[in-house]
Amino acid sequence: MKNLDLALVKHTGTNYGLVNIGDYIQICAAEQFMPRINLEIERDGLNKKLKKKTIIILNGWFTNHPENWPPDRNLHPLFISFHLQPESGKKILSARENIEFLKKNQPIGCRDFNTVKMLEEKGIKAYFSYCLTSTLDLKYNSQNKRSGVFIVDPLYSQDFGIIKKFSLKKIIFSPPLKKLFKLKDVIFPKSKTEDFIPKEVVDKAEKIEHYINDTTNHQDLMKQAKTLLKKYACAKLVITSRIHCAIPCLALGTPVLFILNGLRDENQHMSRFRGILDHINILSLQKKEELNSLFGKKINCYHPCEIDWDNPPQNPETFKHHADSLKKKCYQFIKQHMNAIK
Repeated sequence: MKNLDLALVKHTGTNYGLVNIGDYIQICAAEQFMPRINLEIERDGLNKKLKKKTIIILNGWFTNHPENWPPDRNLHPLFISFHLQPESGKKILSARENIEFLKKNQPIGCRDFNTVKMLEEKGIKAYFSYCLTSTLDLKYNSQNKRSGVFIVDPLYSQDFGIIKKFSLKKIIFSPPLKKLFKLKDVIFPKSKTEDFIPKEVVDKAEKIEHYINDTTNHQDLMKQAKTLLKKYACAKLVITSRIHCAIPCLALGTPVLFILNGLRDENQHMSRFRGILDHINILSLQKKEELNSLFGKKINCYHPCEIDWDNPPQNPETFKHHADSLKKKCYQFIKQHMNAIK
């Protein structure tokens, strides 16, 4: 259609020479709803000048470069499963023009409670939508027999051999260096995988990493993300500390256990977790009372000794009403704009 572009997000930025395949899994979720795609827009370059009206589903984190806000006036987004990281979110919401852009496109669907709170404090209408990756069953469901256990970055900051993957040059020349303190958890880990998963399960499982070397292009990374989704769809069990592994597994009906590696570590990430993990089976060494207190509600939590590893617990189904609502909103958004130009 001559008067309307349908766009999809793309990623070209890296984190010290690494890319997170979870970012591409999020793109796969938005792609499901697009009848066609004739434009790709860089996630951290939403202010790029557009020639005509362009619609896009913005799910995820788009505030890594606050200086590139607000998005171009010809961009008409559906903000759904939106996330504001506390530090960069404050910068975004300190500028009047950014608040005006968000108000123009409200209500904003947020994937976590903290983002809802930050937006509402600025007078922006917002609601908890959950994560769009919970809709991935639309395209990636499988009827194949389930087999195999996949362990995906089980201890969050301690993926398999992450030190070897870092680009030293990019580490040295990529501020802020304070992010490098994350490496202390790799060099001096507080816990190990076998604290959560029996050694015999670990030995037989396939190990997968979501952080990979940036040695390929956007299209190839999208293919890798889709290949992973097909693997997860057929798995007997997935054990992970990656949100964008766990929630796709919920969508695909694959039993999944999300590892919380200690309350001290997770407090640093609770802005991302509140709301997200309410619908996932959590594997933790902590007392259930402590976790319930941390989340402010009773959650689905298991100690490793409670798990029957041959018959893992089935996923909660409480996420499904959020997933159904997400599907409805995305389809309505596309239909509304397509009909408007007929």
